[in-house]
Amino acid sequence: MSTDLLGRELTASEADLLAAYDALRALAASEDLAPCAASGVRAALAHLGVVVTDLGLRFEHLLDDGV
Repeated sequence: MSTDLLGRELTASEADLLAAYDALRALAASEDLAPCAASGVRAALAHLGVVVTDLGLRFEHLLDDGV
C-alpha cells in the first residue's frame, strides 16, 4: 500500500509505521509466542493501532482480533 485512506502518497515515516504495524499484526496472530510475549505484542499493537488509525493509514477493529 503506497497511499493512505484518502489516496495521498505515504511518507517514508508513514510507510515505516505501517510496516511495523503489519509486523505486529503477524506476531499477534502467531500461535507459538510465550504468554508474556503475546501480551506485550498485543499491547504494542494497540498503541500503534491508534497511530495508524489517526494518520488514516489503515482502519481496522483490533477488538475483533482480541487486541
